[in-house]
Amino acid sequence: MVKQRLNPVRHSITRRKEDRYSFLLLTLSFLFGSIAGSLIGSFQNFDSPLNDFVGLSKLQSADFMYLFLNFIRFHILAFLLSTSFFGIVLLPMLSCVRGFALSCTAATIISSVQGNGLVMALLVLGIPAVLSLTCFFTISIDGFGNSKRILNLVRGNSASRVDGVYMRTLACIPVLAVGTIFEMKFVPYLVSNLK
Repeated sequence: MVKQRLNPVRHSITRRKEDRYSFLLLTLSFLFGSIAGSLIGSFQNFDSPLNDFVGLSKLQSADFMYLFLNFIRFHILAFLLSTSFFGIVLLPMLSCVRGFALSCTAATIISSVQGNGLVMALLVLGIPAVLSLTCFFTISIDGFGNSKRILNLVRGNSASRVDGVYMRTLACIPVLAVGTIFEMKFVPYLVSNLK
């Protein structure tokens, strides 16, 4: 029985199943936030949505570190929540807020910019979001598993040690840096050509 508990293959299969459930929960939370954000953002109207909401003029002249921290703010929160058992409740809520913020912004741009609103939203939000959301879900899934492990330890139950729990989080940093550079250098250029 002890050998079965320490079997790395069995532990790996259990970990993958837990990751699937975590991914499903976080995805459903994200979708719920996205639907709410789309509905609310569709009724918003800004006179100049790119200047007021996206801030392209600030984007072109901003410091890389400032933009990088702005780009990874949800990732930092997900990482911090993963260090506590509260992450079990707060990570799905953060995923919902992330979905809300992204879809509300997209819906606002689409409803405010006549003609090219969908293309503008894809340029401003879509391309950077591909990199950002991949890393966000990677960090959140790992964080959810770690929060669950901490909760088991707090309750006095045994929890298997996970080696390299933050290795995928560290691997996300260069991807997020590329997303920041893309948002800083290419998004203003693409949007200025679209006008």
